[in-house]
Amino acid sequence: MKKVLLLSTLFLSYFLNAQDITMQNGTFNQCSAGFFYDSGGEFGPAGNNENFTLTLCPDSPGFQAQVNFIAFQLQANLDFLTIYNGPDVTYDEIGTFTAVNSPGLITASLTEINPGGQANPDGCLTFVYTSNADGPSEGWQAEISCFEPCQSIDAVLVSTTPVANTENIIRICQGDEVTFEGDGVFGADPTGATYTWDFGDGTSDTGQTVTKTYDNEGIYIVNLAVGDDNPAGCSSTNLINQFVHVSTNPDFTGSAPAQATICYGEQVDIVGQVQGVNFAIDCANGGVQANLGSAGGATYNSELDLDCFLGQQITDPTQLESICIVMEHTYIGDLEIIVISPSGQQVTLHNQTGNGTFVGDPIISDGTGPGVGWEYCFAMTGTQILSNGPTIPGGTPTQGNSVDPDAGPFLPIGDFANFVGSDINGEWTLFIEDHLNIDDGTIFTWSLNFDESLLVSDFAFTPIIDNEGWNADPTIVATTGNVITVAPPDAGTYTYTYTAEDDFGCTYTQDVSVEVLPELITETPNPLVICNPGAPPYIFDLELNTPVVTASAPNSGDLVVTYHNSQADAENDANAIAPSNTYSGTDGETVYVRIEYLDSGCFDWYPFTVSLSDPPVINNVPDISVCDDGLNDGIELFNLESQTNDILGAQDPAAY
Repeated sequence: MKKVLLLSTLFLSYFLNAQDITMQNGTFNQCSAGFFYDSGGEFGPAGNNENFTLTLCPDSPGFQAQVNFIAFQLQANLDFLTIYNGPDVTYDEIGTFTAVNSPGLITASLTEINPGGQANPDGCLTFVYTSNADGPSEGWQAEISCFEPCQSIDAVLVSTTPVANTENIIRICQGDEVTFEGDGVFGADPTGATYTWDFGDGTSDTGQTVTKTYDNEGIYIVNLAVGDDNPAGCSSTNLINQFVHVSTNPDFTGSAPAQATICYGEQVDIVGQVQGVNFAIDCANGGVQANLGSAGGATYNSELDLDCFLGQQITDPTQLESICIVMEHTYIGDLEIIVISPSGQQVTLHNQTGNGTFVGDPIISDGTGPGVGWEYCFAMTGTQILSNGPTIPGGTPTQGNSVDPDAGPFLPIGDFANFVGSDINGEWTLFIEDHLNIDDGTIFTWSLNFDESLLVSDFAFTPIIDNEGWNADPTIVATTGNVITVAPPDAGTYTYTYTAEDDFGCTYTQDVSVEVLPELITETPNPLVICNPGAPPYIFDLELNTPVVTASAPNSGDLVVTYHNSQADAENDANAIAPSNTYSGTDGETVYVRIEYLDSGCFDWYPFTVSLSDPPVINNVPDISVCDDGLNDGIELFNLESQTNDILGAQDPAAY
């Protein structure tokens, strides 16, 4: 009866404290929070000469037991805790732990953990504790929990509007929308499914169906992450990698008139030109900054990951056009710089030559932070190695001699042919070794510049111009191909539109303007005569004709009037007479006046003469007398011109 009472008491004690488990023989099914202790419980210690096997299983199907050791101390190499991934010791051993070598977080795996091992579909863990007789261990304290494993989830792109082309690329214009519909394939249960879209431009959205507007040209890689309601935050890991290409603005350079400003009444030709503009993802630029120290023999790496040359290898050294490094260093004579491809092939760019020459604009004193990096490029087309390049002042606060980066590209010590056969995608490494205990520097960024033709079509595109031409306009008087001849009828600005459509279906326009200057309204100049000239020189004020020729102009203030000795000079605006108000002329000489609108080249010109004349002879003539007509009003008509011939006498009437 006592024995039964004792067993009942122990059972009640265990039942009331079901959340905590002490090391013993037995199997426990528990997911609720609690602690797993050594046999001494919370306050320990563990006992001597113990040999216990305890199995902990989750109390919910599909879960995995999880134990996190937060305190652990056993006698080193005397007491041991061995953990197995399964319901007994025939399953895979996770590890044996002693001393303060804590197991940390242990989670049951549903599959085998060792090659050829057993799967663990129930998610159990088995613990075996053995101790010796020589003094107790402090023991352990571990948190009990269960872990719900993630089910397999695959993200699926159901449809897009607009649909992708035969190369599985969505091609749109700037400002267009794309609607994406996604789904997930769940290994167990889709309850609580979530859908998170990454649009490839730093923005995202949630929902099974979403719409995204792409305002800027470029290449965008869209991905979908599908999750469930597992507290562990399970999500799909596959990538849908839906590429969206947004058309680039075409290049209208060359669309221009033969003259942007023309004179009133003139015609002018306007040429229309357009071509598609390439866009390529710059996937071979960046790298990890490497701060070069001053310890002799120290090595430094900067990695650059490439992923847009799918499955391609370097087959010709010319495919790698250059390797460029933005760097500064105070003493290149101690540096060795090597580039290593993803396949392990190496090329040395620089190797301990140049003595105390700098690169970039370094800070002279060690340990005071980075200086200013200059970009140095290496290519097989180079004609000199880095250390033989010309120098310019560099260095702060004391200047030294820095290699001039504009003298590049520089010839590498090695040969890019060593990269032939290497994968392009993968991790490229810039390896630097500093061989002396002086000086320091910085590798800021570096780039691999490949022939763009190596880029797969997903990562580069050039729109093709399918249609182009000038919009209709009533002032177009002739069209020959992409050249129009325009004849604007009045002064002012006339704008003509060249339209292009590319194979994305995008339409772009370029406006080209022609300025028509005001009409020149001018008058014929007067001949200039000096009467009774006397002895030479004979001085003429040519500017007397300026108000004459501009008298009818509505914009006389915008007219520039000059005087010239020849028609050619007047037409070419050359050798203007100056000063023009005191011109020393000769009798019967022809002078040419040029009237130009501002400095536009729009002008009229006229000839006029300058001449000398003696004073006229005025002969006396008798008075004219007439009789009154009988009205006796004192008024009568007189023909004064009847006196002209008598006044002139023998002088030519046409000259007066």
